[in-house]
Amino acid sequence: MRRVAFINEKGGTCKTTLCVNVGAWLAQARRRRVLICDLDTQGHAGKSLGVDVRGLSPTVREWLDGAAPFAAVVRPTAVPGLDLVPANKELAGFPVAAAGDPARAGRLAARLREVPAGAYDLVLLDAPPSLSLVTENVLRAAGELVVPVALTYLALDGAAEIVASLARLREEEGEAPAIAMVVPALYRKTQLADEILAKLRERFPGEVAGTVLGWSVKIDEAQSHGRTIFEYAPGSPGARALAALADELLSRDPTRLAGGGAAGA
Repeated sequence: MRRVAFINEKGGTCKTTLCVNVGAWLAQARRRRVLICDLDTQGHAGKSLGVDVRGLSPTVREWLDGAAPFAAVVRPTAVPGLDLVPANKELAGFPVAAAGDPARAGRLAARLREVPAGAYDLVLLDAPPSLSLVTENVLRAAGELVVPVALTYLALDGAAEIVASLARLREEEGEAPAIAMVVPALYRKTQLADEILAKLRERFPGEVAGTVLGWSVKIDEAQSHGRTIFEYAPGSPGARALAALADELLSRDPTRLAGGGAAGA
């Protein structure tokens, strides 16, 4: 079971967009069994899939706390083969509730080991956009990382912070997840965007995706309707780009990624 985290310590990078639509494409078109775990208090993964997460219970918070089993928190989505563990603002209380637990940074990894064997081919983790105890849980639970980088002025900062966090984790634990793919996102044809893209390719020569995700109003519209791009505008450039990125991730052999640990049990 591959465990792939979509992560950047900067907001607005298309992290949730990628997580939800990559998961949908792999389930719908490639017949993989996919679980999305939303680890962001905004609950955007669920909202993007048409799930009203406000007041929803139990959620990932109760699962992390051990107050609810996996079977109670997982929910099917409108996409066959794609399940969701939702989040909402209740997740904000997790760091305080877990503060006294010496193993608090390993809660998510422990819970994922409780998922029935063979239930899923991939688990996709939608991480929060800042460093926190939840982020630490994601980094310890994932085997691979997808790092979306918006091609804007401060774009490289979030990616640099992830690299630093991985270095610290490797020093503390002896291993860390591998960066499977760096995805240039929100591309517009400007000199600045092209310069940032060139710097990304220089910094991550083997990890930058072959497909660049451009800015797309159709993707925004799809999310506003609680639908994936493949349901809302399957012939759009955004849909084609997201499908290509999903297939590229699927084709990358997690056992041969440089700089990381195992890809999950």
